[in-house]
Amino acid sequence: MALAAAADRLGEAEAWLAPEAGDAAPTAPELVASMLRDALDALGSIAGAYSADDVLGLVFGSFCIGK
Repeated sequence: MALAAAADRLGEAEAWLAPEAGDAAPTAPELVASMLRDALDALGSIAGAYSADDVLGLVFGSFCIGK
């Protein structure tokens, strides 16, 4: 059930991100972010929850910001 929910939300996000002919970018990136959050929450019910801070830590952990 949770995997199906995550797959559904990821499919919706992918559809929003796939530009149609002539479109440059998605018109509502906040909707895509919400869909990805829902997919992450669904997967969290299986593998354990990750907070937004955990994800940001993984993304920005490899950046070296000025010294």
